[in-house]
Amino acid sequence: MADLSSDPKALSGRTGFPPMNRHDLMTALATRWRMVPVLIALALIWTYFSWANPLFISPRNLSNLSLQIVVTAIVALGLMFVLVIGEIDLSVAASGAVSAAISAGLAVNAGVDIGIAILIGLGVGAGIGALQGVIVTWFRAPAFIVTLGMSLILQGILLDLLPEGTNLISLVGTPLGKIATLYLSPGMGIALLGAMTALYGFLSWQSWRASHQQALGGSLLREVLLPTAAIAIAGAAAVAVFNAYRGVPGLVAFLLVLLAAFSYVTTQTRFGLYLYAVGANAEAARRAGISVPFVRIAAFTLTGLFAALGGMIAAGRVLGVSPDSADTTLLLEAIAAAVIGGVSLFGGRGSVWAALIGALVIGSVSNGMLLINASTQTRLEVQGAILTLAVVLDALLSRRGGAR
Repeated sequence: MADLSSDPKALSGRTGFPPMNRHDLMTALATRWRMVPVLIALALIWTYFSWANPLFISPRNLSNLSLQIVVTAIVALGLMFVLVIGEIDLSVAASGAVSAAISAGLAVNAGVDIGIAILIGLGVGAGIGALQGVIVTWFRAPAFIVTLGMSLILQGILLDLLPEGTNLISLVGTPLGKIATLYLSPGMGIALLGAMTALYGFLSWQSWRASHQQALGGSLLREVLLPTAAIAIAGAAAVAVFNAYRGVPGLVAFLLVLLAAFSYVTTQTRFGLYLYAVGANAEAARRAGISVPFVRIAAFTLTGLFAALGGMIAAGRVLGVSPDSADTTLLLEAIAAAVIGGVSLFGGRGSVWAALIGALVIGSVSNGMLLINASTQTRLEVQGAILTLAVVLDALLSRRGGAR
């Protein structure tokens, strides 16, 4: 009888895992295992900062860290849509600031109902994104230049919208200014975890069933049960940490619901399929009957919508809108978060959860370095190095992993 332990093919048949060569590994890292290097890096970052300063893993700091990354994650989520189709939007910070200024101005100075003011602000952001999408699509203008020019225009509009003299619309005491102080009760946090876990398990099972019906194989244990159990365990740990302080922050709960909703949109709907198809090969998508112009404009519209949402939440957290609201730091961190999380700059690949994972990496580095009193130049150097490494990894996987 042959020794199975010395026969890779026999061993793979016995365990159910196919043999994997270098090309298979690169392909896996470019697709279904794309989050693995990022999660390993995040674990190493947390381990180092926990060793350097034990306060890093205290419930209070982790709760504050989660609030700090919400805006970056939301804007990164919006950027994912244009990055997936192979474009870029450099106006998100200015677009969010203008949308926030309009909403805040209507609610504070004009007495408009806060709900209506927020809807108007979201509409402004979506309109800005749609306009840029039309220009890029119909005039075939480079998105880099179009959105950069729009960013400059919007920064000027922001100054026009702010009151003369103070250049500040204060949100102190307003409903929008209280959003960062909302926390879920322990019971609501546990209920949210149960709902999110159930939704993830259902979507995973649905994808597995579709593959099984098409005779594509796949293990129920490996593709559904184990990932769902991992989500449940990690989520339970997170909820326990939050409940040890004040509870799950309302903004964090909102972010998770938003990510879950658009995870469904991008993975279970035709629009999601069209989005990735256009990013992978626009000409092939056109020949398949997909309206490429519509998909492009829709992607820019969604990016503008999320920019506006992020801008309003940022204004609520700092209790006002000012010229600093259009600071390009948010733009750079959002792009970095998306790329670090696994959204390809070459188009056709990326997940909405990349926004959360990438924002966690960026936020953890920034938060941890503040706790260890690192200098500003050191923080900038480290963040720049992380982004550069992420881009190099993305290029390597796209070229050698067969992802494109």
